[in-house]
Amino acid sequence: MKEQEIIFKAVSDLQAALPSAYPVRTRGGDAGAGPPLCLLGWDSTRLGENGANPLAGIVRDEGGTATGRELHRYHLMELDVTIRTYDESDRDVLLSDVADAFLPYEYDASVFHDDTTEWEIGDPSPRSNPVVEPDWYEGGLTIRFRYVSRVEQDASALTSTEYTVDGSGV
Repeated sequence: MKEQEIIFKAVSDLQAALPSAYPVRTRGGDAGAGPPLCLLGWDSTRLGENGANPLAGIVRDEGGTATGRELHRYHLMELDVTIRTYDESDRDVLLSDVADAFLPYEYDASVFHDDTTEWEIGDPSPRSNPVVEPDWYEGGLTIRFRYVSRVEQDASALTSTEYTVDGSGV
């Protein structure tokens, strides 16, 4: 699974969990930051699983001929969801709705994607708001999980030496 796929799916899940009055967007950019709003931030850290060797295996066709290789990168993804609203109770209800929407992935990660595992939905909590005027309420929760990013290379990547018809190296 690619990081971009994760972000698109997470945004889609947030949009489905929140009222349409709450636009969902990722951090950054020059769009307005005031409520009502849901912001998604993320951080992906590569893990050292499987040692330093990313080789997952050789890809073969139905006849058993090697057609390429598959490489894996393992990551810990941390999604940071922030809700901004003018009403304190709305903030708390919406954060609970977000936690509820992602909770099924703790039970069955494949519902999100087969390449994810070990989901942990954090506890919603209020956050400090550095903005004085206009006054709004802000809260958030953190979602963590592991995922594998797969890279396939074709057969030309399986050897670094080319051979001529008579078998001598070039």
